[in-house]
Amino acid sequence: MGSAHIDRIGQVKSALGFVLVLFCLLSCSQALAAPADISGLRVSLPEPASGWRKAGKGNLFMLQKDFPETEDDKRGSALIQITKPLLAARNSLSAGMKTFVATLPDMAKEDILIKHYGVTVNGHDIRVEERCCVHQNNVGISQIVVGIAGDKQQAYLQLVLLNLNGDRSKSAEADFEALVRSVKLDPSDKDFDLVPAGGDGGLDGVFTHLDTGIRPNVFGGMDFYSDSEISMFDPKGLFSTELPKGGRTIAEHCKATPTDCGLYKLAGGGFFSSARSIEMRSVTSPYGTIEIETKSFAEKGKDLVISDADYRAVPPFDEGATLDGEWVYSFASSGMTATSSGSVASSHTLTLHKNGTFERSGWSGASMTNDIGGSQSGVTTSGSRPGASGRYRLSGYRLDLIDQSGKTESMSIFEPDKSSDGLLVINGDNYLRDDGQ
Repeated sequence: MGSAHIDRIGQVKSALGFVLVLFCLLSCSQALAAPADISGLRVSLPEPASGWRKAGKGNLFMLQKDFPETEDDKRGSALIQITKPLLAARNSLSAGMKTFVATLPDMAKEDILIKHYGVTVNGHDIRVEERCCVHQNNVGISQIVVGIAGDKQQAYLQLVLLNLNGDRSKSAEADFEALVRSVKLDPSDKDFDLVPAGGDGGLDGVFTHLDTGIRPNVFGGMDFYSDSEISMFDPKGLFSTELPKGGRTIAEHCKATPTDCGLYKLAGGGFFSSARSIEMRSVTSPYGTIEIETKSFAEKGKDLVISDADYRAVPPFDEGATLDGEWVYSFASSGMTATSSGSVASSHTLTLHKNGTFERSGWSGASMTNDIGGSQSGVTTSGSRPGASGRYRLSGYRLDLIDQSGKTESMSIFEPDKSSDGLLVINGDNYLRDDGQ
């Protein structure tokens, strides 16, 4: 990293220290328009109505949003800092991130809780690191740092959360994520969007892969899982790992929920080679990080084989199709530690009739015990879900439930087993047919 780059980061460090000192004192602020040019770095800022205001002076562009004290939360603030573009080679991004994180020396000592690596839609390298939590003068501080590097210059952005958690933290993070996705480091950069390029695409349809295994739960135990994972391919080059809801197209779904989606292209399989591969460019975080994986690929009839795993073609339901039977979704999880134990269970039943009517019901329950210093305490709770009935409508991969009041609930649905309704996957949950009714 060049000396000019280090000097500029040093200026950033001084400015950040100044910001933290002024946490409770900042009063000079002004409303912002959404578009901004920061010495050549183009970004879309939060709208003024969202509560963000420009704050402070110095080498950093800074925004502040204050949150009032409530019965449940202390007064808090969120600070966004953005550097001017720094002249530096692409391969110095990792070193630059370490230097920028160190602008909050105590935070640099904390382990990285969440990190994302990849490229942006414009081909720049991007790294995201989240750290928590440092306490200074009764102020809890957490930090999210983002570095974006092109071939000749870099930019760093930071969100500092002061006494924020829960929904207040999530709202500030969502604004920061959208800002990061909007960053244009070079004049030729385009807005964040998943736009297929020439050579992308080549598949069409919905495919499912059965993933099974065990994973830890919140009670300290292990749960068995069996998930019918979805891959939906658009012939132009979009793919999604979730079925669009509410009648959306895959393009509309990916625009609204990019972390479900990505771009793909097929390669190989020409006259001189039978080997084929699929390149999948997945959006792996709300910051717009894209990870690229190249996997082996083959077609087996109407089905696919990706990385030696079978993906079965899932046909859509015909418009106006009906089913006849009762399907049950059940979930249970339990475990224990040295001082506590707990469990949770739930069950949902959906009955679909050939005449187009439905009924559904359900229940859930949970229990928790703690043993501290020889004293044991616990809680048990359970409840039933209010029953509902009405008419249903099947079309494609969509199930609409219309209750007696006329309210419609739309859900995704598919049959993972060919020519069998023994298992329905509804909104991602496995509903097994109950033939003992």
